[in-house]
Amino acid sequence: MKIGIRSALLTVAAVLVAPMGVWAQEGAYPDARRLVQHVQDDLRHVMQEDTRHKEADHVEDALKHLSDFDKGLANSKFDKGRLDAAIDHMKKILDDNTIDARDRDALKADVEDLRHLRVDRGNM
Repeated sequence: MKIGIRSALLTVAAVLVAPMGVWAQEGAYPDARRLVQHVQDDLRHVMQEDTRHKEADHVEDALKHLSDFDKGLANSKFDKGRLDAAIDHMKKILDDNTIDARDRDALKADVEDLRHLRVDRGNM
């Protein structure tokens, strides 16, 4: 009987601990991190398509702030200041009115998604 109880307890413990391993791999903000990756991909596409120096600086700055923000997320820290800075640089890219219409639409949607992320503090 002791073996049966021990086995049952180990099984229950394994079931309860397994999701923690998944959480540890993805961090506290897996949806937020996926969004950041998507936005970074869109920004890199804009950089490839448009070689104007003014936009490139804003794209690089936005990418840097998003990268720093993502590093914080990986360590369970939601850095609103870094997110705000990234959003501000993205708005500057949009205000320049020199990017492709599809890229503009994608970045507008990204800014809105990041604003929602900021309001929800990563609880998407």
